[in-house]
Amino acid sequence: MTSRIWISIGALAVIYGLTVTGCSPVADADGTPRIKTTAMDQPRLTEASALWSEENGAYGDPFTTGKAAYDIAQLTHDPKWAREAISQLEKARSEMPNFPSATAYLGSAHALMARDYPLQGAWQALPGPGFVRIYHVERAEALLSEAVAIDPTDPVARLIRAATIIDMPGVLADHDLALADFDQLAKWEAQPELNPQHADVLRSAKWRGDFYSAYTRVLADQGKTEQAATYQQKLTAFKKEFE
Repeated sequence: MTSRIWISIGALAVIYGLTVTGCSPVADADGTPRIKTTAMDQPRLTEASALWSEENGAYGDPFTTGKAAYDIAQLTHDPKWAREAISQLEKARSEMPNFPSATAYLGSAHALMARDYPLQGAWQALPGPGFVRIYHVERAEALLSEAVAIDPTDPVARLIRAATIIDMPGVLADHDLALADFDQLAKWEAQPELNPQHADVLRSAKWRGDFYSAYTRVLADQGKTEQAATYQQKLTAFKKEFE
């Protein structure tokens, strides 16, 4: 990892130079998050916000709370929410070490923390901030692979790994691994009986919607226009099915 660290400290200043919106996980008196995002993302953000407000507390479920914070972090690019997601999902992983989704989302939350690290511009090239980001990148990769190792046939954990790694800079992440994950997921989606243990998940609306959306974009980015069009048609048909 040493060579990657030295290569990446300077590069991360450019690669992850994203604007961070300002909000707090405990912004309002009633516990409702104050967040800013686009109108397109608003339904998902509203749902995640409501779920976080409901579950955040002594009697809440850490996985549900962490997943809600993760969704908010993903949409708002606010590192405070990524930090909240990591905190809650660490608890969930501790309580459920054999639950692949808890470990996978924790890994992906670390990737969000690297993406949205609050220092911007030239400050990111300093050794301290640079190493903080590298830590989150390497933690993300380790946890994502750990999640798949818990159950290599789990389509949720494998999709989280594939979608997270493919969005990370190629100098830091194994894009070939992510593409292999997508290929395997495509085979399972086409023939759920190949993965009987998780056939119900593969046929579920939630998983199919997430997979079609992610894979369409990946195929388009690779220039595989015909395949991308096929999955775009599946995504369009899927959306019509649930309108």
